[in-house]
Order: sequence, then C-alpha cells, then structure tokens
Amino acid sequence: MNARADTKSPRAVGGSPPSTDYVALRLDREYAELNRTLLDLVPVGSGPAVLDLGCGDGAVSEQLLRRDPAMSLVGADPDAALLDAARARLGDRARFVEGDAASVSRLFPPGVFDTVVLANCIHLVPDLGEALDAIGQVLTGGGRLVFNSAFYSGAESSADLPLYAELVGTARRVARTRGLPLTRSVAGRPSGLRRSAEDYRAALDAGGFTDVVATERAFTLGPRFLAALCSTPMFATAALPGIDRYTAGELLTETLEQQYERAPFTITRRCVYFSAVRP
Repeated sequence: MNARADTKSPRAVGGSPPSTDYVALRLDREYAELNRTLLDLVPVGSGPAVLDLGCGDGAVSEQLLRRDPAMSLVGADPDAALLDAARARLGDRARFVEGDAASVSRLFPPGVFDTVVLANCIHLVPDLGEALDAIGQVLTGGGRLVFNSAFYSGAESSADLPLYAELVGTARRVARTRGLPLTRSVAGRPSGLRRSAEDYRAALDAGGFTDVVATERAFTLGPRFLAALCSTPMFATAALPGIDRYTAGELLTETLEQQYERAPFTITRRCVYFSAVRP
C-alpha cells in the first residue's frame, strides 16, 4: 500500500455509485490499461477470424476492431444482457452468441478461428482443462490463444495485503452489527482466484498448446479500481458470504470510502499475460 496526499474518496473520484456487476470495473481507465496490453498479442492483418471469449458488453471487441477493422469478429458470453449491450455497441460489425468457454466447441465448427482472446476473465472459468480443450478444437492449426488475468495467486503485492484484510474485516464487523446474514464460507476463494501463473502454464502444456509465452506486469492502481472491484459478484460474494451480492457490494464500497478518507492510498497489482499456439 502506498500512501498518497490525494484526499478524494473512491466514490467522488469515480463520479458514480457502485455497480452491481462488472460494468464499473470494465469502465475503469486503469483496469482498461490491463487489457490494452493484451491486445498487442493479437496478430493484425489479413482479416483474421477472432473469437472474443467472455466478451461482456463488447468493450474489448470494439478495441479489437479499432485496431484491425478487417477482422471477422465473433463475441461469446454467458450473460444475455451483456450480449445485448455488445450488439447495441457494435451493430453488424461483429456477431455475438451466448455461451461460456467450455461450450465453444459445440457452438462453432472445428478450426474456425485464427485467434481466441480472453480479456481478464479466465479466472472466472471453473474448469480450466475443459475450457482449454474446447478452445483448442475451434482454433485452426497454428492458431493463437491469448489471455490475461489480474486475479490470480500472486497478483497482489504483499505490502498491500493488510489493506485488503482491513477492508474485508471492517465490512464483516459492520455486517454483523447490522444483523446481516454473514456466514462462514465453505468453499473459500473461487478456484480461478487460487490459480497461479505456473498453474496456467501447466494447463496449457497439458492441453497440447505450444510456444507458450508468459509475461507479468505490475500496475499502480487507485481507489476507483478498488471501488469498482468491490461491486463485482466475484469479490463481493467471496468477501461477505451469505449476504446478497448487491448489499455486499454496497457495504464494501461504503467501507472502502471511509478507509480511503482516513488514509488515501494506491495499490500495486500484477497482471499475467499468456500467448500460446495450437499445433
């Protein structure tokens, strides 16, 4: 954790109330920078066929098309509401289908994509081996899989761990005083958040991918990022199990705002980037 003289609260800095899904995180400029780095791994030219897997509302799809307007782009996501937003954003410039990573081999013919992109969402995939097998089937020979994650074992700076502990611990104490139904989590952190960079490399090797290249970058992130993170189901339900995710997100954001007002801070977070080839 790095102390700063900035006195603006997360809510004031962000300029909007907490979101109840991943929209606030996608709109955060610092978070978006994590994905811009990923796009440099996507080959440009010759009108490649690209699958934006976990495309959400189409924000990354739009960036991909901006970099290479000639590409044939398909987006896939399990959330129908987000796909509606993606269609509204991009119109007929891309095609969008409903489905998750494990289902792509049933949704598309074999060997139809030159590149598959997962922009900071692979940690949400419950069965990594199953997903990589399905992705490998829809990639053409020599096709490339690229993905990144800022949510993995090792992403947090050890110096920032007390900040997260204070945030979650304080929110849990407030929840109890308010009589909210906080329970002890049996499952603990979601499996995707427990994976390390080494786990991803091992899974790619086991899935038959070659030419695996992994890089890590550290980013300094401000309170807007944390406020957006608090509102996500991924973080809110793990931090405050038993409480509905909307209430949990609001309580975490409220706690973060008070914490930031007492002592402004930034955090350092690592993001891992992978590129691999299907033989």
